[in-house]
Amino acid sequence: MTGQHLVLCDGPAGDGGAFRGAYARYLASCCREFLALGSELPTALRGAHGRVVDLVHRALAMDEAQLLHCFASPTVGTPLCCLRLRDELPEFRARIDDAVAAMMPHLLFEIALRGLIGDGDAVVWQHGAPRLASLAVGGEVVPPEGASGLVFSAERVAAVAGGTEIAHLPLDPDGMRTGCEARGGFRFERPYHPVGNVTHFATVDHNPIAAFETHPSKSGNPVDLGDRPEEEWIGILDEAFALVEAFLPQTFAEMRLMLHEVIPVGYDDTRHLSASYREAIGTIYLTLHPNVMTMAEAVLHEFQHNKFNVAADSVDFLSNAFHPLYPSPIRPDPRPLWGILLAVHAFLPVAELYRRMRDAGHPFTAHPGFEQRMADLDLKNHEGMEMLRAHARFTPPGVALFADLEALEGRHLAERTARGLSNVPTEVHVG
Repeated sequence: MTGQHLVLCDGPAGDGGAFRGAYARYLASCCREFLALGSELPTALRGAHGRVVDLVHRALAMDEAQLLHCFASPTVGTPLCCLRLRDELPEFRARIDDAVAAMMPHLLFEIALRGLIGDGDAVVWQHGAPRLASLAVGGEVVPPEGASGLVFSAERVAAVAGGTEIAHLPLDPDGMRTGCEARGGFRFERPYHPVGNVTHFATVDHNPIAAFETHPSKSGNPVDLGDRPEEEWIGILDEAFALVEAFLPQTFAEMRLMLHEVIPVGYDDTRHLSASYREAIGTIYLTLHPNVMTMAEAVLHEFQHNKFNVAADSVDFLSNAFHPLYPSPIRPDPRPLWGILLAVHAFLPVAELYRRMRDAGHPFTAHPGFEQRMADLDLKNHEGMEMLRAHARFTPPGVALFADLEALEGRHLAERTARGLSNVPTEVHVG
């Protein structure tokens, strides 16, 4: 990977293939990681893992692309990636272990839903009967009370107790609907709601480290509607994503590929606090804000973080990414250069969104604060880029990535100069 075309694919020189390739490599890496997982699991789960591995190999032979996309599910990929942190975050070890144990029946469910279990095959999961959440069905399938295990086959999922089947659920849409309506059997709950014609609004989270927090103004990211109805969240998010679709359509197409869920984490009408995790690709955490433009910024910003985290899963962009720390133009706490690179990678496309809306005469641009916010973004981006120019030691892919960032920054600064505006950050923007 060269690092090119991983900033903003919108525009005549953009190439969405760079991101698609990076995402494919990430999913393949997750699959390999799962196949090699056995020795890291508790002894009681290793036999079950071996049976799932056998199924994964057969499914790869049937349809590699469909199988790899099973690892895109937040119920599978996120717990798997969090396992890397088991020793680094001992306070989260129990949560990680529980999530990893639940990951395997979720992976079996995703494989079954995609028709990747052969006729006559059946895989027995004997270690409990968890709720099976899947974006593919838009909710959670809840096994009946008393179930102690699950059996996954080509056409159905069965719940068992003491070795006896007590309920089954066909996997075709009509059969699943009918099965979930049967008394005493499986039932269906809907924590996922389509939003923005691109992703899902989710009121359930499978990230075992969502309570981990490094931002000084936050204390983790628990699911929280902020006493606002789901309809209000969905309505504002619909509007925010519509702005991205209208003005950055190629980025919106990338979102359709990889952005799987938006998790609500409260309401705040004075500031906005969003988050994402390197281990939870495809998931973003947002507070609700009444300003649609603020929400549009947030969804674009956090998607850019996800995009960069995917690219960085297998490629180093900086040789001095995490030490030492430097003042940040974005956050009040000192940050490693990795954090500053993440910031400009996210905020330069946000500044581009503002420009495209202004050039198109969107009604939001008439708001008196629109131009000031765009100016603030430009100056903060410039300061972050200056910090990187002064201190960053880029690898060859990093050099190519930074060239794309500089090209976008250069266009923004040249436009400011042409309008007679200063490009020197004021003391407000100096960390």
